[in-house]
Amino acid sequence: MEVIEETSFPDDSGSRSLCPDHHLDTAVGPGWAYLHKPIIVIVMGSLMSATGGVLHLLQSSRESKASRSVASACLSVGLMFVVMGLVWIPVLKEKKRRKEYSYGA
Repeated sequence: MEVIEETSFPDDSGSRSLCPDHHLDTAVGPGWAYLHKPIIVIVMGSLMSATGGVLHLLQSSRESKASRSVASACLSVGLMFVVMGLVWIPVLKEKKRRKEYSYGA
């Protein structure tokens, strides 16, 4: 019978990271560096919702000939983005907490 030797892979010891911008957490700012994307999503969703609200008010006061479906679409998509951003923030905080725990342990 042949004996097959086990080959071991060289230990990278963390030289390759799954998160390439890991060093940005401390370089850019202490706590807000990882929240820029959800904040942008929330702001854009708020602007879109406000646009839908203004279109709806203008259409209901007969000042605009914009379709009611355009106003409704802006409102619903904008609110969807706001909710998505608000849910994204706790997910990122938990991810950061787990990452810090795994690096510390």
